[in-house]
Amino acid sequence: MTRNAFGRSTSRQLTVATTALLGAAVAVALVGGTRTREASAGAMSTDPGAVSTAGADVDCLTDDLTGTLIGQARAAGSKVRDAVLRLTNDSGRACRVRGWADIDLVTPPGDLVKVPTSRIEQTGGDTVVALTPGASAWALVQWDVCTAGRAGCGVGVTVQYIVDPESTGSAADSAEVPEAEREGITMKALRVGPFQQDRAAALA
Repeated sequence: MTRNAFGRSTSRQLTVATTALLGAAVAVALVGGTRTREASAGAMSTDPGAVSTAGADVDCLTDDLTGTLIGQARAAGSKVRDAVLRLTNDSGRACRVRGWADIDLVTPPGDLVKVPTSRIEQTGGDTVVALTPGASAWALVQWDVCTAGRAGCGVGVTVQYIVDPESTGSAADSAEVPEAEREGITMKALRVGPFQQDRAAALA
């Protein structure tokens, strides 16, 4: 009797233990599966700050880009002024630019001031610059200064840029170009570099 009772008790204990082990195994499998799915989802996710360049096979429109003309330091008395034009993609979609923008000096009402303009040839001038939302392309803008009022001397406050043939142009903001807020930007000749991936390349 005692042995039989012990045997039944042992059998029940083994049954309970087996059931518990099976339950634990199922729980581990479920947790493992969840973690595997989480890991897979994590592997497919991307850093919010790293936007794919997929889709940047569409040319940017002028209206897609916000421009800022940023002056560079120059030696006292220099007759040549260097700046960079930064064009930032604010469209919410990826697009691309390549080559040279059309640049003109403009007055506060938006009138164009025509001065002789030429292109600067630089290494990488034919590079396609893919712009994800918030990214920028850069171009060197260089001009010869002159005395306002003299023949051939144009006066304005900033530059207008065009990157697509259907646009009428947008005026750039200016930064570190103090003359824009005073007597105005004076130009007797304007030179424009091609779009580059960064500021350093534009100024090279």
